Parts: sequence; structure tokens; C-alpha cells
Amino acid sequence: MTDEFEGLFKLEAEQRGAPDLPYIVISHPLGGIQPEVVQEKARAATPALRAALLGDGA
Repeated sequence: MTDEFEGLFKLEAEQRGAPDLPYIVISHPLGGIQPEVVQEKARAATPALRAALLGDGA
């Protein structure tokens, strides 16, 4: 999700009984930007994605 919606995500996760659900945050926005910028954001998020998927806290 983007940082714009992190608070909403946390609230929803808590209300749905999954407050510890791993997630990653990407800077807002994703829509309406050039593909190259999306790729940059994806590359920057890769370490956090790996940590969330593997649960290694990196």
C-alpha cells in the first residue's frame, strides 16, 4: 500500500483480528505516474517485501 493509506490499513487489520499482519509501504502515489517511477518504487520496496514474505524483520 502507499503511505497515504497506512493508517487505514492498520485500522482495518486491527478490526479484522490481524494486527500483526506484515505489510510494506510505498510512497504515494502509484497511479498516474510514469512506468519508470513505478519501477523505482518497486525496486526500493524489494527489501521490505522480502522481509514481510520471509518474516525475517529485515
